[in-house]
Amino acid sequence: MNRAGVQPRLISGGVFISIVTVCKNNKEGLIRTWESVLLQETNDWEWIVIDGVSVDGTLSFLNELSDPKVTYISEPDKGLYDAMNKGIERSSGQYILFLNSGDQLQNPDVINLIKHSAKQNKCPDFLYGDSYEMTLRKDLLYKRARTYRTLWYGMFTNHQAMVYKRSSIGDIRYRLEYPIGADYAFTAEILRTSATSYYIPKSICIFEQGGLSYTHQKRGEEDQWYIRRDILRLSWLLRVLIKLLHVTIFRFKKSFPKYYEKVRFTYGK
Repeated sequence: MNRAGVQPRLISGGVFISIVTVCKNNKEGLIRTWESVLLQETNDWEWIVIDGVSVDGTLSFLNELSDPKVTYISEPDKGLYDAMNKGIERSSGQYILFLNSGDQLQNPDVINLIKHSAKQNKCPDFLYGDSYEMTLRKDLLYKRARTYRTLWYGMFTNHQAMVYKRSSIGDIRYRLEYPIGADYAFTAEILRTSATSYYIPKSICIFEQGGLSYTHQKRGEEDQWYIRRDILRLSWLLRVLIKLLHVTIFRFKKSFPKYYEKVRFTYGK
């Protein structure tokens, strides 16, 4: 039973899920994302594209789409997370999934899988699953999610494999003071206030490595330090221990990348 004391149900007559895609000058990646959405075996979705004034033909591609389930805007923004906030404001689905340009839904049955999981589990506030990661070498790695209870450590699965109930988001938005870790802060705030979560033991997305968290890891760690302090409210000692754990794992990852991949991923599952 949810916080209002009413048996939860899927919204009748409304779209089930809003897929929010942020892009800028990545037309080819956007096309891959769109194709994975278009292939879905259900039409119970809307695709919202927030473009940061691309000049690579992205707008021409979007203008050619005639699907009424697709909406987009193209205007300046304050970065990735500001654009994602714009997507939240424009969403009408019961759930929201953030799938950035270049990322893909893993197979044509993903939205049906999410919808079935939500319906069978009383429409939880938050659902998450596993993912595939496409490396810069173009290897496809299967990444199994950790339990959401390891939020203290960091993101327990890729952000693109997390599904948020719109009513549970409420007034929560991506905090722009965390330029790299805003997705972590957003998820932490949702989970601190949400009553129910459900793990889907299957892949939700194909995530392209090389994004902000990969290219600005030092700043990402700094953001996480303050998120653990201000949102998760962890003690100084616990934050230090987590930091040491991160440093150890990062050094292992850099020194022995193949061994790290064997521990964290499964090739081409």
